[in-house]
Amino acid sequence: MTERLLRFRCTGCGNCCKEPVLPLTNEDARRIADATGDAPRDFVRFLPSSAIAMEHEPEAFLQLRQGRRVMTLRQVRGRCRYLSPDDRCSIYEARPLGCRVFPLNATFGRRDGGLRRLTLIQATTCEYELDGRQSIPKLRALAHDYEAANARWHLWIREWNRVQAARRRRGLAARPASALFDFLGLTARRPSLGTCPSRR
Repeated sequence: MTERLLRFRCTGCGNCCKEPVLPLTNEDARRIADATGDAPRDFVRFLPSSAIAMEHEPEAFLQLRQGRRVMTLRQVRGRCRYLSPDDRCSIYEARPLGCRVFPLNATFGRRDGGLRRLTLIQATTCEYELDGRQSIPKLRALAHDYEAANARWHLWIREWNRVQAARRRRGLAARPASALFDFLGLTARRPSLGTCPSRR
């Protein structure tokens, strides 16, 4: 199966931009905001645990006023809001890392970095061809970037949730999503996201 999928070639059917829900990191949101000039509130949607199969990743849930939520890329009428009418990505250079790794799920050895497993993510029908050529170093780099970005994002989530828990202990309401965008530095023009919260 691995050798077969190394010949994967995307045919540009656009299905991956229609059905799957895509979780975002703060860095994804910053890239999209910088590239489009759109405010995060225009392209982010916060989904409850009942609407997204991520219970195996509790560290991805933000505590907001409306409850536990995952930050995702907004869809409009069953399509990513940045999918053009011809089924092409209108923010291709700024697309989230989750889009960049899809639909191949590559696992690499921790010691030698060798490809251990390559599978097709079954989130939607993928009309691919097997006349392409996947680069193992490129897959490795994408997997590393994806994992590292998610690890940094989870530190931000942990810090946000810590602040929310402290507010609740003081009898205050949890902050809404708009306050999260401020916390992440996503509401001002091209601000720094600041220092990534430390692992405590």
